[in-house]
Amino acid sequence: MIENLLRPEVLLSNVIVCLVTVFITRWVLKRKPKPERPAEVVQSPKQTADGTVILETSLATLQSYKNNFNKFGYVYFQETTPIVIEQLKAESSSLIVSETNQPIHELLQKNYEKLAAFQQKEVADTKKLELDVLNHVNKTIITWRNLLKESR
Repeated sequence: MIENLLRPEVLLSNVIVCLVTVFITRWVLKRKPKPERPAEVVQSPKQTADGTVILETSLATLQSYKNNFNKFGYVYFQETTPIVIEQLKAESSSLIVSETNQPIHELLQKNYEKLAAFQQKEVADTKKLELDVLNHVNKTIITWRNLLKESR
């Protein structure tokens, strides 16, 4: 019996199985890390009639969301999007609406409504949803930057 275990083909197959196990284990452990939970949940800015200040704050929130979403993927989307939506709602509600900043208020509302729609959507393909959300966020960031450039 021991002679069967010491045959070269048996030893070679055991070594291959061990190497495959080690590489698969290392690959599983090196996958994307789970995002850390944000320490602060929602911070409401002070009430202001200055739409550019609120737009800049929301733009910073979206850029941070985009960077972390690129880093952590779908897991980040699942866990953090509701918090980001609440933050964007708080920023939108801190804007004192007037005729001059009505378009900014509408842009803010459309953005968090669209993110909420992505959150409610049934997911068949997570990669497609990631691309759709990133596409929306990128377009929103570009639109808001252009609007800020025009207002200055």
